Amino acid sequence: MPNIKVMPGVIKLPLLGKIKLGIREKNDAGIEYPVPTDYFVCPDEVKRVFGQKPKELRIMFPTENSKQWASQYLRFYSASSGLICRGDGVTAVVRDKVTQENLASPFSPPLREIACNPEICPYYLNEDCRRVMNLQFLIPDCPGFGVYQICTSSVYSMNNIDSMVDFIRSTCQRVSMIPLLLQLVEKEVQP
Repeated sequence: MPNIKVMPGVIKLPLLGKIKLGIREKNDAGIEYPVPTDYFVCPDEVKRVFGQKPKELRIMFPTENSKQWASQYLRFYSASSGLICRGDGVTAVVRDKVTQENLASPFSPPLREIACNPEICPYYLNEDCRRVMNLQFLIPDCPGFGVYQICTSSVYSMNNIDSMVDFIRSTCQRVSMIPLLLQLVEKEVQP
């Protein structure tokens, strides 16, 4: 049986759905590519409350532990296998190769801990691995008990979210269960 680490005090929040920042389209060769939208791409229950193409959502953060609902990790995804590696710049958890033997295991493919150093990691240097924030929040106007999630690899978005969370916390002495407005705002940046 694999060695599974449980982080004390970390509660996994029930995920009700994912909200996306774009759609996927196909080119003439049939290859899919992401296309950003100027609205949140939402599950049906969110659309019923905020409309088909909402640019803002009424949200709340569920706890004071922002690492629980705004996790930021270096992540490497494979188109066929999903998440391959997740690291913090010091240590990473990586999936071993998929084999016939570990496919039969209920824990397949197995995970193992390795050193994570972006300065020498071939996946990071090749831009296959990148920093991703998984922002999770409550939408009190929608039915269900759990959180919705938006994933972003935009450094600008991550910095804006981190800055606003720090500002709210310093002003209100807390950040959980405060009604907030999450807006999708276009910003011109230098690549």
